[in-house]
Amino acid sequence: MFLHIGDSQIVPVKDIVGIFNLKNKEKEVNKQFLEYASSNNTLNKEDYNYYKSFVVTTDDVFLSPISSHTLGKRKLR
Repeated sequence: MFLHIGDSQIVPVKDIVGIFNLKNKEKEVNKQFLEYASSNNTLNKEDYNYYKSFVVTTDDVFLSPISSHTLGKRKLR
């Protein structure tokens, strides 16, 4: 099963580690994680103003314009 996370991106549900609200990016642990992912070229995009959530998979970190709440509901279907 796959999850459409917006911007023509689809990720396998089995690979998803977590779906997080991007509003929490100012919390120290999230800030460090996103900086680390960005510096290691794991993070695919860097324009945080457009995006509402970030999806962590076993291999990558994706930014999504869809809220974490909506993505969570889609994942449960």
